Amino acid sequence: MSEYYLFNLPEDIFYNILLYLEQPVYISRIIYQQIAPLCSAAKRIVEDDSPLWEIILGGYYLDGTQPASINAYRARTQRRSSKRLRRTTAKQDVIHATFVLRDQTEMALQEVADMAIAKTPKPLSVARLRAIIHNYGPILNINQRSAIGGTFLVDCCRARCVKESVILACVKELIERFGASPNVPATEGSLHQQVNRKKQHNALPALVVAATRGMPSIVKYLIEHTSAHTNEKGYCRFRLFSNPKKSICGFYTPLEFAEKMREAELENGASDVQLRSLNQCIRLLKENRTYCKGS
Repeated sequence: MSEYYLFNLPEDIFYNILLYLEQPVYISRIIYQQIAPLCSAAKRIVEDDSPLWEIILGGYYLDGTQPASINAYRARTQRRSSKRLRRTTAKQDVIHATFVLRDQTEMALQEVADMAIAKTPKPLSVARLRAIIHNYGPILNINQRSAIGGTFLVDCCRARCVKESVILACVKELIERFGASPNVPATEGSLHQQVNRKKQHNALPALVVAATRGMPSIVKYLIEHTSAHTNEKGYCRFRLFSNPKKSICGFYTPLEFAEKMREAELENGASDVQLRSLNQCIRLLKENRTYCKGS
């Protein structure tokens, strides 16, 4: 089979193949970063007049009831057609839609972050989380990092003044309904939305937050029902429950962070009853480590 066979396929078939790799709104990134540099035959798909861009544009307007080709037509006909404006290509509209998606997601991230730390009048809840996503969506980059480094999933795990059951419901909503990845870390203290690959001291996975805060139901869900990496290290500072004036800080795995937290709590007079949830998290992580070694 010729190496150019894939790039000579009809555009709609090629687009459907790309859907196996990523969600519709991420396909343009795959084309530019991974496919176009492969060979000269692949470069034709990034040309302005390629019909593929019409189909990709439709992915930004998917409502779940119609194929991308129909939504692409709707997207093209919804644009302004004033004679005083220069006619734009589908590729230019995809670029614009990408920027709009980024900005809409950023605003939604900021609202979720504010809600996660609010006591009153509107603390975190599943209904409010859905309302925010619907208001700025319905399509958002659910794994995007905000300008201050947070993600939807990590910010929900860090929520204050709400029950663990509420946080668990929000985590399930983000993962099962919207496709959030537990392996996309927040960037603690970062303004550049990127993880420092050399040091990685600014990464903060959701499992680290859940384990250190002593939320066993969330730890169990992330371990048993998602692909969360239990050995992924994270950096953060956590206040002690027994003495809020003190805290622990470091770059550890979820299990190491939970054990460090337990040691600090015991040193500050916490009882075993108060640390019951934290001990459950440690037990779950140790059981998972034993299971992984055995398999």
